[in-house]
Amino acid sequence: MQFKMAGSPRWLQAFYRAYFAFWIPALAWAATWWPLSLMYWMARWLVIAPFVLVRPKYMRAVSGNLSRILGLPPEHPQVRRAAWHMMWEHAYHWIDFFRYAQLPPEKVEEHIACLEGWDFFQQARQSGRGTLLLTAHMGNPEVGAIALGKHVEPVHVLYWRDRFEKAEEFRTRMRLLGNVRGIPVDASPLSVVPALRVLRSGGILACHGDRDFNDQGWPVVFFGRETKFPPGPFFLAARGRALVIPTFFLVDPDRRFRVIYEEPFEVPEDVSETALRPYLERWVGILERYVRTYPEQWYCFYPFWGSQ
Repeated sequence: MQFKMAGSPRWLQAFYRAYFAFWIPALAWAATWWPLSLMYWMARWLVIAPFVLVRPKYMRAVSGNLSRILGLPPEHPQVRRAAWHMMWEHAYHWIDFFRYAQLPPEKVEEHIACLEGWDFFQQARQSGRGTLLLTAHMGNPEVGAIALGKHVEPVHVLYWRDRFEKAEEFRTRMRLLGNVRGIPVDASPLSVVPALRVLRSGGILACHGDRDFNDQGWPVVFFGRETKFPPGPFFLAARGRALVIPTFFLVDPDRRFRVIYEEPFEVPEDVSETALRPYLERWVGILERYVRTYPEQWYCFYPFWGSQ
């Protein structure tokens, strides 16, 4: 789960581990057996609400981010409602992921409300080149990956390891059920070698482009203020000679899914900042457009712009 826990007291770290070690297997087991409305209720009130009460700083960070996105003070009622809405959406994200990973492919298809830009995706695949699906911690990219893996072809996902072993274990298990294979990365440049192999062999690689996990991001203006974004996906695309498709798997109010593939773009093989920066800025502009439209579906639990 995308919570930053660094600096927490040891007793709190132990609490988190025990907490997630119980709830993650329980929710994964119940996801296909119990009514979805009950699962959502449990995720809201038995998982997220207690977490927020124990660690209110995460709600403050969410409210601060939404304040900038919405252009309203953090204490504004609309910001508070949006912050709780985002927390709920994050809870539902895990329920939907556990549920649809374990159901037949047609069950996912039944809940696709809209598929935009499919021609862009098909054209990229027909080119014979690798495809880098660039997405964000937004909507439900995990369900998007398993839907693609079950219906089309295997998907490889680039990710940073979760600090909680139980979360990592079940995320990996659910992905494999959907024909999705994870590629863990860290600060070492060698960790991306398997991802390059996927792209150079013409496969599909999905990765997030909205988190500067290793503090090596490039500053870009986002919602009127400069912050850092990772250039890594564009280095990968350049070195893997892949096409980049900004991809979003969003959720409608009726809990059906909206799949969007933006027009692909090709980055140059030149991996200098001068060559790649315009493509990073193009991506950030696309991301800003979607976050502005779906602010409650962008999951960020730390002050994205630093002290605000």
